[in-house]
Amino acid sequence: MPDAINQNARPRYVLLDELRGLAVVAMVIYHAMYLLADVFGSEAGLRLLDYARPVQPFIAGTFFFVCGLCCRLSRSNLKRGLRLLGFALLLSLATYILTFFGVNELILFGALHFLSVAILLFCLLDKPLSKVPPLPQVALFLALFLLTANRYFGGRGGIGLGSWLLPFPWTDFPPLYFLGFPSLTLHSADYIPLLPWLFLFFTGTAVGTYAAQGRFPAFFEKPRVKPLQWTGRHAMVIYLAHQPVMFVLVTVYQWIAGQ
Repeated sequence: MPDAINQNARPRYVLLDELRGLAVVAMVIYHAMYLLADVFGSEAGLRLLDYARPVQPFIAGTFFFVCGLCCRLSRSNLKRGLRLLGFALLLSLATYILTFFGVNELILFGALHFLSVAILLFCLLDKPLSKVPPLPQVALFLALFLLTANRYFGGRGGIGLGSWLLPFPWTDFPPLYFLGFPSLTLHSADYIPLLPWLFLFFTGTAVGTYAAQGRFPAFFEKPRVKPLQWTGRHAMVIYLAHQPVMFVLVTVYQWIAGQ
């Protein structure tokens, strides 16, 4: 997400920019495949999406972990969280308006919604978490992520160790949809619930303690791929821009095809 490293206090960990940039590029490609398959109904898009689905959790996981880590390097997480929340709500409004033009890709709780809530929760929990050594935090949050990850995949494989299922009505209770419990009445085209991803995000914040202390290895400071560095430093702008552009292109395509 946005560049938040205070270069006056510590060296810049360029590798984080590159990892974030790589995750954003992969996300954009995945969303392009999704639109080809789900909106355009392209057979090639469907085949590509089938190949890409197993990789998607690792793309998202890398992005959220790095974003959590960078919270420990940010000058103002509250400002970042509120700004992201505003963008997330605008994205929901834009995709809602597009439903009137036949583009049924409403985003209720996607990546931006998740990140804004996660960052704001970190703002609330920062002080108590700072009193706990980072290593126990990493162990706890990573274990919770692994135990709850399969809930996100319906308890049928995917990453994670847990395969538990909740009884009805907890599996169809709309107010819990944002937590990660499915609903028969709600659907989000981009769906990133708090569970299990919040635990991975907080794993990143715990690891970020070492980064904030300047204890990361020197190879984190070495530049490697400049395009990825640039992408990582402008991740939020790119992420915000690519979805509206894609939705507009889909709308124009559907309007032309309908003439």
